[in-house]
Amino acid sequence: MHCSCPPRLLLLAYPFPPSRAIGAVRCWNIAKQLARIGWQVQVVTIGARHIAHPEPGIDIEKACRQEGIHLRNTPAAGRLLMGGWFKLAGYQPTLLARLARKAATRLKLDPAAPWIGAAVNACADLCPGQTDVVLASGPPYPAFAAAVQIARRLQAHAVLDYRDLWTGNPHYRHYANVRNHTKEKRLLAAASALTVVSSAMAQSLTHTFGAGTPITTITNGYDPDEYQATSEVIFPDYAVVYAGRFYPPHRVAAPLLTAIAHANTLGPSRPIRLYYYGNDHAHVNEAAAKTNARNWLKYQGNTSRAHVLVALKSAPVGAVITTVHPTASTEEQGILTGKLFEVVGAGSRVLLIAPAHSDAAILVNSSGVGAAFAGDQIEPMARWLVQQCNDPKPRDPAHSGAAFAWPNLAQRLDEFLRGVLARPLPPTPC
Repeated sequence: MHCSCPPRLLLLAYPFPPSRAIGAVRCWNIAKQLARIGWQVQVVTIGARHIAHPEPGIDIEKACRQEGIHLRNTPAAGRLLMGGWFKLAGYQPTLLARLARKAATRLKLDPAAPWIGAAVNACADLCPGQTDVVLASGPPYPAFAAAVQIARRLQAHAVLDYRDLWTGNPHYRHYANVRNHTKEKRLLAAASALTVVSSAMAQSLTHTFGAGTPITTITNGYDPDEYQATSEVIFPDYAVVYAGRFYPPHRVAAPLLTAIAHANTLGPSRPIRLYYYGNDHAHVNEAAAKTNARNWLKYQGNTSRAHVLVALKSAPVGAVITTVHPTASTEEQGILTGKLFEVVGAGSRVLLIAPAHSDAAILVNSSGVGAAFAGDQIEPMARWLVQQCNDPKPRDPAHSGAAFAWPNLAQRLDEFLRGVLARPLPPTPC
């Protein structure tokens, strides 16, 4: 690559706006911020018209034009297997989709696997020398295979971005089979570099597969542009906002609700309530009943991302859970969910439930954005809530979470990728 030419990135982003998947936030910010730094960015993703329940108010074609990003849309390959994420074709009845998903689960097939061919075909007109880096963000992990295949043909560097672990994922043990492990090892050997969201994730990959491939940590983050809305939510009491899904038995609502119920017995200056935004109404209601916290729960329904961010910006506390188990494996220690950074970006105080020495707990405690508690620390959690309620601290516009703003993270990613470009391509296996 001639030094005077802007570097060229081809991003394989299975989750991309207007998808509601949290992974779409990271993929969009990688594309947007690198384009603003000076990269020529193309994005291979599933066309917006195929998404079943898109985030309202987002015109991704227009947004990409404004940022100078070129979209390469693919069909929704394998839509029968994706459980409602994509619209079914007229000839594909819902019953057939259910049967296809059951068969795929029984056979331990990745439902995103058909997208490899679609992504490769979307890049068929590109020639060697027209792309410098092919970066794939996973899950889904078939995107890694597509990236390596495309990069090899284009004589470009393949970079694999781990938002979660693959065969080492502690919450999806069905990935951990010999076939997938062999495939992951082969793809890592073919990649020029890896990016991960936490240091524990890097340690896990290095321990499992060796230290041959350069690896760096680029955490999830927040986009300051998303918090420019002037509207606010008026909460009548001391609001703790939780937005998103729960994933029993690791990520459940009971410890948070128990702490809130207990906090209300300790003399807060006003009632402390959990405002829940999301789909898991049944789970939250059941947990509230079991913890005697029904009076301290307000269910807000499933709403837009924009409204959730306004609520987080308006609330004094945002709650985040990685796992409620007080101890965790190295793999679990590395969970650094994007939801954490939504709260950080809003400037609200973070109430994190995570193991004591996890990357998420270390980040929250060391950066001063809030406090972290293990899932069994109900009393300390309740007392912290009461302290925040009775002695509220004014928000600092230049809050200590600024290091996790995507413009700053993108500078680090830019530096790392330019370092990758300075190295020779990995040898092609015989």
